[in-house]
Amino acid sequence: MIVPWVATFAGSIAAVYISINTQRKQGSLLGFAAGIMIAASIWSLILPAFDEAGTGWFGVALVTGGFVLGCLGMLLLDKLIPHQHNDDSEAEGIHTHMSRPMLLVMAVALHNIPEGMALGVVIASAMSDQGMSWMAALMFGIGLALQNFPEGAAVVLPLRQSGVSRKKCIRLGTLASFAEPAAALVGLLLSSLLIRLGGIIMPLLLSVAAGAMVFIVVEELIPESQSGNVGHSSTYGFLIGFWIMAVMGVVGG
Repeated sequence: MIVPWVATFAGSIAAVYISINTQRKQGSLLGFAAGIMIAASIWSLILPAFDEAGTGWFGVALVTGGFVLGCLGMLLLDKLIPHQHNDDSEAEGIHTHMSRPMLLVMAVALHNIPEGMALGVVIASAMSDQGMSWMAALMFGIGLALQNFPEGAAVVLPLRQSGVSRKKCIRLGTLASFAEPAAALVGLLLSSLLIRLGGIIMPLLLSVAAGAMVFIVVEELIPESQSGNVGHSSTYGFLIGFWIMAVMGVVGG
C-alpha cells in the first residue's frame, strides 16, 4: 500500500523540478495512466471475479451487478466531492469556497479513491485461501505505482504553470497522495470482514472495484489526456500503459 503512495509523491516532486509542461507530454502521461487502469481492471479484477463466480448466469449477473454498483458509487462521489480539472472553468460537486489549488488536489484524490479501494480488495483476496495469488496482487500494486507517477505530476503541473511556489506544490501533491493508502486500508479492512460472509463476496468486491476504476478512467482521465493540442500522444501513452499492465497481469497469473 505504501509503494503506490510513494509513486504519487514522486510524480509531484518530478513535476516541480523536471520540465514536462507541454500538452503532449501531459497527454501522454495521463493516457499511460488510463491504459494501465483499464488493463488492471480487466486482468486483475474482472477476470479474477469471473474465475471465482463462474460464467453461469448467476456468476455473470453477480459480476455485472458489482460492476454497475462500482460505477454508480463513483458517479455519486463525482457529484458530491468538490473538485476541479485543469481544463475546466467551473468546479464540480457540491458548491464550496475552496481555492483552485485545493480543488485540483481533490480531483486527484477522487482518482485515488477507487484505486486504493481496489488495492485493498486485491490484498484481501490474496490473503484469503480462495483468492488470487500474491504474485498477481504484487503485479497489481506495481501497476498502480506506475500510473500514480503521472497522476502525481498531473496535480502539480497546473499549479506550477499558474505561479504557485515549489514548496506549496509539494505540500499539495503530498496531501493528494494520502487518499490512496487511506482508501486501500479501508478496502482491506472491509473486504477482510465481508469475506467471512460467504463465497460470493470476493467476486462481488472485485467487480465493484473494477466498475469504480473504469468509471474514473472514462469520466476523468481520458478526457483530461485528450485536452488541448495533444495530437496522438495520449493514444500512444494509453496503448503503452495498457500493454505493459496486460503483460504484468498475465505474468502475475
